[in-house]
Amino acid sequence: MLPVSYEFVAGLAAEFGAVECSWRESDRSFTGFVAEVWFDQLPADFAVRWARVVGYSVLVRSVSSGPGAFAVSVPCTVPGGQVALVGGQRGGRVRCRVVG
Repeated sequence: MLPVSYEFVAGLAAEFGAVECSWRESDRSFTGFVAEVWFDQLPADFAVRWARVVGYSVLVRSVSSGPGAFAVSVPCTVPGGQVALVGGQRGGRVRCRVVG
């Protein structure tokens, strides 16, 4: 899998009417970060387009709380200079601070 930038995910999400998009650190992502994309309606078109563009699927979850009724976690990379991990290492306890 090729790393995909957060900006790319956010741009594609906006095209498909995402309510909100942000990034966070992830213990499960191969990149170490995921974009959390929220939709009011089932984002089937977003999921299909995503799979066509990057070559892998994403899981769409129905959620009971948050900015939208559905959430998608997309592995992404975060641009250099926007985040600094202090102490520890990926998968361990770290403090994260935005520096950009």
